Order: sequence, then C-alpha cells, then structure tokens
Amino acid sequence: MGQSGKIRVGVIGASPEKGWGGAVHLPAILALPEFSLVAVGTSRAESAAASAKLFGAKLAFSDAASLIAHPQVDLVVISVKAPEHYAAAMMALEAGKHVYCEWPLAANTAQAIAMRDLAAARGVKAMVGLQARAAPALMRARDLVNDGYLGRMVAVRLACALPGGGNRRSQEGIYVIHNSNGASTLAIQGGHAIDALRFVAGEFAGLSAVVDNQFPSVEVIETGETLAKDAPDHILASGRMRNGASVSIVINGGAVSGFGIELTIFGTAGTLSVYQNSFLNFQMSELSLSGAKAGAPMAPLDIPAGYDPMLFPKDFVGRSPYPGIPLPRATLVNVANLYRRLAAAIVEDTSVTPDFATGVTMHEILDKLTAGSETGTYQHIAAPTQ
Repeated sequence: MGQSGKIRVGVIGASPEKGWGGAVHLPAILALPEFSLVAVGTSRAESAAASAKLFGAKLAFSDAASLIAHPQVDLVVISVKAPEHYAAAMMALEAGKHVYCEWPLAANTAQAIAMRDLAAARGVKAMVGLQARAAPALMRARDLVNDGYLGRMVAVRLACALPGGGNRRSQEGIYVIHNSNGASTLAIQGGHAIDALRFVAGEFAGLSAVVDNQFPSVEVIETGETLAKDAPDHILASGRMRNGASVSIVINGGAVSGFGIELTIFGTAGTLSVYQNSFLNFQMSELSLSGAKAGAPMAPLDIPAGYDPMLFPKDFVGRSPYPGIPLPRATLVNVANLYRRLAAAIVEDTSVTPDFATGVTMHEILDKLTAGSETGTYQHIAAPTQ
C-alpha cells in the first residue's frame, strides 16, 4: 500500500466508452475510501490515456503485463473477456499482487484450478466477481435462513428467463457462441444464478441435468451473417442439497419476453423468495425479498440498514456497460460490497470471500451439469474443500 495507507489499484479492461470495467468497477473503486485508483489499462494507448484522464488515474497502459509489473499497483482488477482472464491473473499472481477477477474465473476448470493454487501459494488475496453474494436482498435472505426463519429447509426452486444466448449477437459478443471460450449462458448467467442459490441455501449433494443448445446458429447483428453456435443456452437440473432439501433449477436463455428471476426456499416453518421481473440476473438486478411464516401470505420483507453501504444515491444513474440496458444502482452496490470485503481482507490479513476456491467449485458444478446431461446420469457433488 502507498504512504496514504490506501490500496493502490490497477484495472485491466478500463475502457472509457464501453464495458464492465469503466461502467461498474471504476465507479465502485472511486467511491470507496480504502482504495486509490493508480492505473488503467486497455488494448490501445489512446483509449488508455482517455480512461486515465476520465477517471483520474496517473498511469495508463496498453498492455496488461506493464500494468501488473508496476510497483505502485497493489491490487490488479481483471475486467476483460473470459478467455483472457487466465493469462492476466497468472501474471498478476506470479508478481505477488492481490487480484479481483470477474466471473467466469477462467475459460475452463483446469485454468481456474491453476489460478486458485497459485493464489494460495503466493499468499495473496484473490477474489472472484460472483457479486450476487453481495446483493443486500440475498445477504438478508441468507441471514434469515441461518437464523432459523424457515425451520428445516425442504425445497429450493430457482427459475430464470433471460435474453442472453438467443439467435442474434453483436460482432463484439461473437466470442460467447463458442463453448470453448467459457462465456456461454451456462457459464455466465448459469454461474451467477446458481452461485446465488448456493450462497443462500447451501451446497449441492448431487444433480441430474439437461444442458441444451436451443439456438444452434446466430445472426451477426451488424452484418446479417449466420454463424454456427455450440454454446449451451438452456439449463434444467434437479437434485438434492447437502442439507437434504430438494432442488430444481430452470435457466432459459434467449427469452424474448416474460423475463424474470426467482429464488424461492420452502421450509417447515416458513418460505423466503428473492425475485425481480427483469431481464437482468441476480448479480445486477434491484432484487426484492418477501417471506411468510407458516399459514401467512407472502409479504415484502424489509432489508435493515447496513446491507447497503449507501455509497450511491437512490437516484444514481451511471453509464451502462451494455447498449440499451440501463445500469441499475444495485449493480454498483453489489460490486462495492465485494470491494469492501476485499479491502478488509487485505488490511487485516484475513480470508476473503468469494475467493478463487469459491470460483473453482462453481466451475466444477457447471462441469457436473454438462457431464450429467451428456451421460444421462445423476452426478454426485463433493462438499467444497474450502
């Protein structure tokens, strides 16, 4: 850390015009007093310079290696496309830097395991951007579960209808249609939603699944060209949680209407539901929480002060990372909450969550869903080792 005592941050993927880094990570970092933005990096020198001017960073880089190597960077933030996560993260970890890497952690599980193991060997803090775990409604639901609101958990139901993964795609997003790039509906939307379930309801004991590709070809929006797509876009799963509850999962990609997300947990003493009628997933939506004790109708539940750090005003309007999609304030709240955890772990030298081990477990669960679908067999899921 610098003389000011702040954690000095370098962001890889800090475009001043588009993308997740400039729209979400940089505003969150700038809002938190624990951090000092030192460096930004993009693929072009002119955009890096523009980003540094816009966000107030004193250093600008057009290659990740130079940013990572700079002695004034304590924490490297990786906010580029999923296929590029592994190389940047491994460089940063080798250099002994703390790392915040967006989800998916890597393009495949083998890469994610290597990242997890190197982070442990270097003794640095390594966080994965599964930011639904920092959503106030989900954190409150988890606390209620742990406090016994449900009694014994009986059943868990997750349902998502989302537009991503359909039959049209921009040129910039073509990489997601290739399963080898690790950025499919299963990997991104599925990973975020299923991890939200894990966070609130616990871990899986086993699952059966159908992982399907309902849109085997896509039209490139800008050119009208038709391309083959092998990345899955629909996920159906059922099984059992480690606490004995039954679980069902339905994730529909490529939805054209009827958007919405819902996580409902049924217990012997009550029911909880986290939901939103939105085309955005759990990690980005302004989530609502409702619940009821046995015999009572479902009703909205308050989320006490403290779950939302109130770093951003209620009427905050930021630049969206996606054309035509407004940026909900909740997106920044969730990411800022993760950064607060990371800062505490760095300063106090404590463990951080969600860490790379959490990300590896999520990758392994997605692999089990694919294997179960391909073989038609029930997949047993081992308890996480962390």
